[in-house]
Amino acid sequence: MSTYQGMLSATTETYHSYAGAIAVAPEPVTPAEERPKPVRRSRRPEFYKPFHYLLLVYLYFYCSRIPELVRFLHVGLVLQPILLAGMIMTGTSKAILRSPIGRFMIAFTIWVAICVPFSVWRGGSFQILLLSAQALGLMFFMAAFIRTLDDCYRAIYVMALALATVGVLSLVIGGGARLGDPRLGLGRGNDTLSDANILALYLVIGMPLLWFASTVKSGVMKIGLIGMMLPALAALGKTGSRMGLVALALAILFFLAFASASQRAVIILAGFVGLVVASSLLPQRIIDRFTTVLQAGDTAASAEAAESAAARKIMFKRSLEMTAEHPFLGVGPGEFMDAEAQEAMEAGRRGLWRYTHNAYTEVSSETGIPGLVLFVTAFYYTYKGLSRYRSRYPNPRVRRAALCVQIAVVVTAIGAFFLSIAYSGILYAIMGLSAAFQLAAASHNKLTKAGT
Repeated sequence: MSTYQGMLSATTETYHSYAGAIAVAPEPVTPAEERPKPVRRSRRPEFYKPFHYLLLVYLYFYCSRIPELVRFLHVGLVLQPILLAGMIMTGTSKAILRSPIGRFMIAFTIWVAICVPFSVWRGGSFQILLLSAQALGLMFFMAAFIRTLDDCYRAIYVMALALATVGVLSLVIGGGARLGDPRLGLGRGNDTLSDANILALYLVIGMPLLWFASTVKSGVMKIGLIGMMLPALAALGKTGSRMGLVALALAILFFLAFASASQRAVIILAGFVGLVVASSLLPQRIIDRFTTVLQAGDTAASAEAAESAAARKIMFKRSLEMTAEHPFLGVGPGEFMDAEAQEAMEAGRRGLWRYTHNAYTEVSSETGIPGLVLFVTAFYYTYKGLSRYRSRYPNPRVRRAALCVQIAVVVTAIGAFFLSIAYSGILYAIMGLSAAFQLAAASHNKLTKAGT
């Protein structure tokens, strides 16, 4: 049994069950004699703390994707070696191994490396391997330098600010990826957020993180954090992303399942007002695109959306066929598009020249069934491991934090079904946050028990 599992098994019996609504209710004020005893902390200097704050800087730029907009801003190139040295100096290079999420993602990255020599284009797959290794490095850093619950709260706060920044920047300097494109994107060319759907995913993931950050802060900071949701929602509407709309709806439903009656009333009222405002301010082409989620229309935007949906179905089918043809090693990381075009040329037809737009079939077609099993298992622990803290942890703030991270995981899983995001980006940041939070909460519970 791992250290992580041991801590959970040693502490699970001490939990108490809480009603679902309490999971997001304000923290009650208890008499002094009923308050939990303070956790005993070491008086030794916490040498990891400087690296923790450097990690927060790195995390902000990684999630906001600002270095893609400012080409000379090589934040990762500067901070990654420092954080790597910090792991060695503080002896925390193996911290990620305490989490099943980390172990499975390490195994997944190793499997990606094994698939590279068998790829239809080894050079392209090697570039994907480098991106995957860099993203895995972020998970290593998060497990190493996010050790306490307070560290987790700061990480959530920084990620919330980063994704709120994405919303503001997209409204200020964003535009269509192509000339005349009404859908909002941020950046140009191969920039991550130039794709309206990926931009929408980042914005929706930021919503639960902003909500939790607003519950921790007070006064002007609280109002400011809540206010940051407005440009994010406005930008989300302008992306015209049906995936973003579905993800937002399911995130709200997930939240409502654990909310109090007053919170449910506020969310429902705000949602109604938001729909009225959006219907009056958004361009008709965007509204027509959104309505295809419920029914087909006869407008140009509806036709474009229907054509996009049909193309996705074809790519989904082709990625499943390619998985069946290459079940063990796949066609090579990042090489679905090239392999599909090559097969199409040999069959005397035109290639699709598109990505799978589905992270799960992206992995299965490019790294085979073993890669898919490792990837999905890591995702399973990313979600499942938070449930015990969301529903049974004694501290209300911990339960709220677990809920917000779990909502972000759900949104990411939905986005992964529509986007090719398996090897880098926000998915790894959310996995790393979940792993670090689970480890910190288990450690805190163990220390609390030892202090009683």
